[in-house]
This record gives sequence, C-alpha cells and structure tokens, in this order.
Amino acid sequence: MSGRLVVRALEVAVLAVVLAAFAYCAWFRWSGGHWERVETPSMGTTAPVGTLVWVRPVDPEALRSGQVVSFRPPGRQDVYTHRITAVHADGTFSTAGDLSGPDTWTIPAGNVIGRVQWLWPGAGRAVEAAPILILGGVLTWGVALLWRRQTASVVLVGAAATLAVAVVVFRPLTDAEQLAFVQVPGGARATYVGTGLLPVRLVAPGDDSVVLRPGQAGSVVARRAEDRRLSVRLEPDVPRWFWVGLVTLCFLPALGRTVLALRRRPQGPLARTDGAVTERPDPGRRSVEPPRVRRTRGRRAVSHGRVG
Repeated sequence: MSGRLVVRALEVAVLAVVLAAFAYCAWFRWSGGHWERVETPSMGTTAPVGTLVWVRPVDPEALRSGQVVSFRPPGRQDVYTHRITAVHADGTFSTAGDLSGPDTWTIPAGNVIGRVQWLWPGAGRAVEAAPILILGGVLTWGVALLWRRQTASVVLVGAAATLAVAVVVFRPLTDAEQLAFVQVPGGARATYVGTGLLPVRLVAPGDDSVVLRPGQAGSVVARRAEDRRLSVRLEPDVPRWFWVGLVTLCFLPALGRTVLALRRRPQGPLARTDGAVTERPDPGRRSVEPPRVRRTRGRRAVSHGRVG
C-alpha cells in the first residue's frame, strides 16, 4: 500500500471517529444530558480541576449514598458536583466534597440536576480553550488552502502555534491552589492542592517537599527566614521519560515528511525498463530535433529542426 493510500485511510478513519463522537454528543444532549466543567478542587482526585462531567437526569428516589450528583444549593444558581453522604426520610440529601468535607446545606430533591455518568479528567481544559483552538484551526485551514504546495508544513506550524497560544493563555499544565496556611511553632504549615494536568512539587526552604498530582492535596512546613518571611515555591515534577517522549513526538511529523520525500525522490539518471537501461527524461532540459535534409532539383537544402 502506497503512502498516499495510508494517509487517505487515516483521514477517513479520523473523520469517521469525529462524526461518531458528534453524533453521540448530540444524542446525549437530546436525551436530557448535559456537561459541567469542574472549576474548584473540592472533589479532590475524583474530579480534579478541569474535569468534564457528564450528567444525566435521574429520578431522585433512585439516588443512593455514595453516588456523585450535580445540584444547585438552596437559594443559589451555582452548580455543584459532590457526593451524596446521606438520604433523609423527607427525600432531601446531604452532600460533601471528597476534599472539602461536608456541605452546610441539605439538598431538596427538586434541586438535583442529575447523576454523574462519566468523569473525564482534563477534558474540561479543552472545552475552556475551545475558542482559541477553533480560531487557530480556521486560520490554519485558510492558509493551507492558499498555500497548497506546503499544506503539511502549514498544518504542522499552525497546530503548534495554536496549542502554544492556548497553553500560554490558560496555563493548564502545572498549577496549584492554596487551601490553608496555618501557623505552627517556628513557621507555618502550607497546604496546597494540584490543579494542573501535570504533577508539581511543593517545596519549602530546607528539605521539606511533597509532590501534588492533579486533585491531590499536600502540606509542607515553611520555616521563618532571616527576614522573618515565610515562603514556598512550586516546581514541575515531570519524569525525564515524559520530556523524551514529548520531544520525540514533536519530531515525528518532520521525520515522516523526510521519509516520504526520500521515497518520492528519483533513484538516479538511469531507469531500467524490460531489462534495458534507458536514460530518465529530464523535464528541465530543452530538446533539439536533428536537422532534416531534403533535395530540390539536384540541390540539397537543409532545414533546421525546431527547438522545443
């Protein structure tokens, strides 16, 4: 199978997957489901910040303790996604965040939006960056139409630039949120929770440090420095194999283009056909016809051939 057929098959497969995904999303929305994006770390590692929550309507009488539901607290319009901790006899519910602890309210059955069907960590970040991703995709597509001879290069550069802008604007990779800063003898205990897509290390002056994965909380003790200040810092804690894989992934498109170019390059000035060696035609060379000789009444006239 030629490279062109492989590329075409991949394009058809990707298009089929995208259309199937859109069709399922349309059916999910038509059947009453909807999506929520987690913006706070109250659910800890169950639903870190940036998780896309798939919520489906449910009969309140079918809800049980331990299930995760989306609801509106009494007198508020904000949507919360927490875990049911108790089902009361009057049909109300007590809820709590896995990280934040018990809520102060009791949820009436009519305030329950639905039960969480799926939790997709990180997918909410893509929804948040959708305007930039769509705009970058449209601009890349337009430039590729104008510069068709370099379509692959335009697509690669446009995709890389779009992703870079989205990362700079929304900073989804490494981040953390402060939960508490409690005074202890000689300093303070700082508690943070990871809110990025990648793990970070919370470091206090000295040797105290802890790794925070998405939705995971941890504490370090910050000692007072000579200027009486308390400080902590956050550092990415990504293993070396991740950076090696990322760099390799970045070079794969260029490597693929190089391989295709080498396969399409002519092998040399000579081509073998049916056992005979013939010179490969050169499209850049002008062909000159040999002069033709004709006789006119005993005299020989020479008419030169045309230059093509």
